[in-house]
Amino acid sequence: MSQSKVDEALDEVLRYVIRVGDATSQLVNVAVLLGDNANESVSGRSHRLKEVSKPWNWVNASIDYVFDEDHCERAYVNDIARAKKTLEEAGE
Repeated sequence: MSQSKVDEALDEVLRYVIRVGDATSQLVNVAVLLGDNANESVSGRSHRLKEVSKPWNWVNASIDYVFDEDHCERAYVNDIARAKKTLEEAGE
């Protein structure tokens, strides 16, 4: 198998793992943290609420510490991008 095929396969696996992580975060947001938006990740929610809630500010800082400095902000932007894509596909 050529290196480009291996790289392509690894990229596909990584994209799959990221989708599963996104879905898991959305499930935790709704089922455990009682969120009202099934399409919002925990990270995106923590970024959105960090200025209005001390607990969410703490969650945001903790997640950013574990993953990287701008993880929650990127998750928030990705949540919005997925919502826009869904609306575009629905013809909205």
